[in-house]
Amino acid sequence: MQDVKQTVIEDAEVVAEGLGFPEGPVALADGSVLVVELSAGTVRRVAPGGVSEVVATTHGSPNGAQIGPDGAAYVCNNGGAGLNPGDPITPCIQRVDLDTGAVDVLYTTCDGQPLKSPNDIVFDATGNFWFSDLGDHREGSMARGAVHYASPDGSSIRRAPASVERANGIGLSPDGDVLYWAETGLRQVHRRRIASPGELVPSPGIDLLSFVREGAFDPWVLLVGLPGWQQLDSLAVEAAGNVCVGTLVDGCVTVISTDGEVERMTPPAALADPLITNICFGGADLQTAYLTCSATGRLLSCRWPRPGLKLAFQELP
Repeated sequence: MQDVKQTVIEDAEVVAEGLGFPEGPVALADGSVLVVELSAGTVRRVAPGGVSEVVATTHGSPNGAQIGPDGAAYVCNNGGAGLNPGDPITPCIQRVDLDTGAVDVLYTTCDGQPLKSPNDIVFDATGNFWFSDLGDHREGSMARGAVHYASPDGSSIRRAPASVERANGIGLSPDGDVLYWAETGLRQVHRRRIASPGELVPSPGIDLLSFVREGAFDPWVLLVGLPGWQQLDSLAVEAAGNVCVGTLVDGCVTVISTDGEVERMTPPAALADPLITNICFGGADLQTAYLTCSATGRLLSCRWPRPGLKLAFQELP
């Protein structure tokens, strides 16, 4: 097994607490941070001093968010099953006006098939977005996940032709030419090259017979596979291309280089949380990292050792 570097985030501090299973952090230009609250069905803005307010009620369980080309927040909503069962909605993609709090539903289906559990989202330079669908793995159901590409005006959505089990975190390389997504239960980060907006380069995957006979497989299928009980959640990308994945059970951020080298970044024991679900980057130099700690309901901040990638429509202070 490869060596894994272990690093404690010594300067981690609490920005806000008492949040309802926070995820989907988005760093804004004024220094505040948006988070979605899965167990409360809300989008909340946390000011630099830690004071927070609800900016929109989405109902269901908003799971991931990103700012689009019009300045609105686009939200993946898994519908509420499990974490907000008292306020369920149809799983969907929503647009949230951050000034008025108005919520519009953009998509509930793709090619006539219902979305199962929209999870995480990333915009590309064209103004369209990729999003992951975790699938439906509740008792009695084994619907697989998916990766989709859609427009922010609600007019176009398509499913990427890629083999997906439980797609969770999703992100783009700095040059926009590679799509990454985390597979939760498989403990893997997958990657595919992008041929054109919304089109992935076809990959044969790992054909077991060909591998046995010829030892050949497509290395662009898998960035990394991890051992143990840990589960991979949402992700962000550094400016240099490293992929940073919120890691459950072990309670850390797993940082994976483009060569598959692994580093585990863990808060100090006093701020430990087994459900570190997501990370985003903010600040003028994009070296302020925000971590959502969902078991304890906290948002943490720290100084990251390297700058994060500026997202397509992210405004900096």
